Amino acid sequence: MTEAHLRTAPADHLTFSRLLGRLLTSGIVAGALSGAFSVLVTRRAMAPALAIEEARSAGGSDTHAGAEQLFSRDVQVWGGVLGTVVAAVVFAVLLAVAYGALRHRLPGATDFARLVLLAAIGFGVLALLPALKIPANPPAVGDPATVTTRTGLYVGVLLTGLMTAILVAALVSFLRGRGTSVATTAVAASATGAVLVTLVLVLLPGSPDALPGDVPADVVWDFRLASLGQLALLWAALGLVGGWLVDRATSQAGR
Repeated sequence: MTEAHLRTAPADHLTFSRLLGRLLTSGIVAGALSGAFSVLVTRRAMAPALAIEEARSAGGSDTHAGAEQLFSRDVQVWGGVLGTVVAAVVFAVLLAVAYGALRHRLPGATDFARLVLLAAIGFGVLALLPALKIPANPPAVGDPATVTTRTGLYVGVLLTGLMTAILVAALVSFLRGRGTSVATTAVAASATGAVLVTLVLVLLPGSPDALPGDVPADVVWDFRLASLGQLALLWAALGLVGGWLVDRATSQAGR
């Protein structure tokens, strides 16, 4: 979406550069909040799995523990925080591009409502759907020999999730173009999305890794919930902070 195109409506003062600047700010805020969550919550949920991994190494039962770690745990943690901030900024750029293209097609009376909706869709496609089909695992879970398979499955889930979002958006656009009521459109879009997501969950294969016997199930689920919570916070901050900043910028420019 070009800057000139965003100026098409006379009462619309939102240029792409203004939109991008606000969403980049929200990306930094979202990355910082998500990074803090990873240090305070996700790291704590990971600790029992790290203890199991260290116990395996001490007992010589971990065949993949022979290589010396290049970075200490603290460096890995803070590197992860930096990576979270970078990822949030990248998501913010993608959100800006998508919102620039879809702004006037999204339901909602304000930029805040539309951006929150778009961020919720992003969370559903890029975080929730993969978490349901091939959830994250803590250290001590997962065979290094299956990394390629797991990565392929993850990419497959993302692609099918994106296709689902595109198909539902096309359906909404078609129904609105025919003058279908908002309620009927919402029901049709929700039902179609539910069917497509169910097909993704049923037809695509799951993770090839089994849960090791020495890793309690609650350790795995605590980590998975913490990981999903971290992503939920990131996308919530992107939508709420970004929506508020963009809404404020639009109202100020229109004065």
